[in-house]
Amino acid sequence: MTLNTPLHYQIIKQDSYLRMPWKNGLGETLEIQRHDDEQGLRFRISQASVKDDGVFSDFSGLHRTLVLLSGNGMLLSHRNASSENDETTEHQLTTLLDMARFSGGDETHARLINGVIEDLNIMVRDSDCRSSVQAGFAPAFLSLAHEATLFTGFYANEDSIVAFQADETGETNTLLIPSQSLMLLSQHAINLDAIQLISGCGILIEIADH
Repeated sequence: MTLNTPLHYQIIKQDSYLRMPWKNGLGETLEIQRHDDEQGLRFRISQASVKDDGVFSDFSGLHRTLVLLSGNGMLLSHRNASSENDETTEHQLTTLLDMARFSGGDETHARLINGVIEDLNIMVRDSDCRSSVQAGFAPAFLSLAHEATLFTGFYANEDSIVAFQADETGETNTLLIPSQSLMLLSQHAINLDAIQLISGCGILIEIADH
């Protein structure tokens, strides 16, 4: 599907995501977007189900943002593998769209609270990338940072209606994004100030150069 004019968007539905095994072999993920260069993985956005307690894969060199999409939640504990002490940091993801940010090189252990959860995982290379991740429930305005030179997209966690201004006409347009789909915005749309979430809920993701 080509980018629409004048809104410059593409809707990518879940059946187009790539099903990939976890690095540690303990599960699988749906790869939504990925960018590699001569140095390897630069950023990746994926969706996964976590069915059991366990240790996360080692993604040293990457920074991770994890967003709870469904389920009763999980508790994350992180330990810096290069640290000389045993201090840990913790995140509690217990409410829909709760978020955790941590180093991919941390020794991270997940404990489910009560059953299977789904999460959205945004990973960016520490050395030359940074991510801005906002989650919201309608009604809400999700502001764009105007610095997303690599990627800008909105992931709909349920059927969602968004509104934003077209670049050329200045008219307000509304768009239905199906549940678990991604609205990918082109660079021509980055001068938008915000995306208005009229119904539903989801996550605005921006990835930029350092």
